[in-house]
Amino acid sequence: MNALEYAIGLLLAVSAIAAVVATPFLMAHARTTRDHGPDCWWCHPRLRRR
Repeated sequence: MNALEYAIGLLLAVSAIAAVVATPFLMAHARTTRDHGPDCWWCHPRLRRR
């Protein structure tokens, strides 16, 4: 296996792991029933309170 194949495989593996980890958080956030508006740091990261 050459370096290009290794890099592509590593990129695919890392992106798959990131997708598996992020999916529950994204699904839970999308299922909120109330309109959380600009206070939501997830939807509005620039409006985050400091």
